[in-house]
Amino acid sequence: MTALHLTQRELDIMSVLWDLGEATVTEVRDRVDPALAYTSISSMIRTLELKGYVSHRRGEGKTHVYYPVIDAETAGESTLDRVLDKIYGGSPLKLLAHLMEQRKFSAAELARMRELLKPPARKRDRGDR
Repeated sequence: MTALHLTQRELDIMSVLWDLGEATVTEVRDRVDPALAYTSISSMIRTLELKGYVSHRRGEGKTHVYYPVIDAETAGESTLDRVLDKIYGGSPLKLLAHLMEQRKFSAAELARMRELLKPPARKRDRGDR
């Protein structure tokens, strides 16, 4: 899959669509920033549609209801790959170190991270008994 490129505002819009499942331009604007012009949000959503990240169906009257075509996990993977490459020089260790320095994690989160960092258990050969 091609890397996704979302501006901050596009990510804000996608977040609303992922959260709601689908929404009109007005619903998106109300959640992103009610002070923004309707036409600005509408234009950004059309751009997302041209990029293939959003589609629409006909709502009531002339209204379009927009919904995400890509899921949040796909966007997250692509974005994380870009951040890892561009900011941390491709080093997962630098990214992890930054996270550990900048965030406070609960004991449960830290325990889960330890589990994720453990190497997978080796399968036993039949001759190892």
